[in-house]
Amino acid sequence: MQFELSIINGKTVFDIIRAHRADCVEIVRHAYLAHADGQSVNPDSYFLKFPDKPDCRIIALPAYLGDGFHVAGLKWIASYPGNVQRGFPRASAVLVLNDYENGYPFAIVEARSSQRPERPRQLLLRRTG
Repeated sequence: MQFELSIINGKTVFDIIRAHRADCVEIVRHAYLAHADGQSVNPDSYFLKFPDKPDCRIIALPAYLGDGFHVAGLKWIASYPGNVQRGFPRASAVLVLNDYENGYPFAIVEARSSQRPERPRQLLLRRTG
């Protein structure tokens, strides 16, 4: 058996979402419903902090989502507020997605977002409420 690992950059993610917005909203809606139905595992986040950079941190957020998704993964997000003064985004992130059956990572996805998590939830509630 051969395994394939895909690396997907942020522009590709943006282009896919823009081209298939309604499908993406439906997938996210299904994921929220699966979570509400107890079909997810969302353990504590882990924070890596630096003694000489008290305002910076890198957070590891592991999770699993079942109910037809059957994927595990980790969001690795760096928050460096000083980047804004340098003309860079404050936060950057990647997702590592693992196959539930064999644990093999099948994708690394650039996951930087300019929106806080509350914004997608509000959009979702408007579409489902």
